[in-house]
Amino acid sequence: MATQWNPETTRPEPTADGLSLKSLLRHAADEAFAIIRSEANVIKLEIEESTRAIIADAMKAAAYSAIALLGLFSLLAFLIIGLADLLAGAVSSMASFWASALIIGVLFTGIGGGMAMRHAKRIGQDARLKNTRSEIQADKTFLKDEWKKL
Repeated sequence: MATQWNPETTRPEPTADGLSLKSLLRHAADEAFAIIRSEANVIKLEIEESTRAIIADAMKAAAYSAIALLGLFSLLAFLIIGLADLLAGAVSSMASFWASALIIGVLFTGIGGGMAMRHAKRIGQDARLKNTRSEIQADKTFLKDEWKKL
């Protein structure tokens, strides 16, 4: 009966807590890959979430911009009616038309423009991936601590 030469039996590898160096490195690699897979999933989810938020904010900004545009149309009507009133030199029932156009125009332009600006600013904030950055920093700290233990 022939025996085969086994390098592990003639030269044992260094051990830490009863595990071979090869096992420790394999375990560390497995842990690193698991962390990377986990982070990839977190990044994927956060990108999806950010995309949804960006689309929602862009749609809201567009809707409020449309409201502001209606306000601008009212202001244009105010200018046209007011100019016609001034040119006619009459202060008549036309004054009520341009005053109402001014009030509606200022109201729509102010509210629509303000809300559109608010949501347009939020679009950039949603794309920063805050959760992913903090998770990656925590993982880096964890890996450094684990490496020091080895």
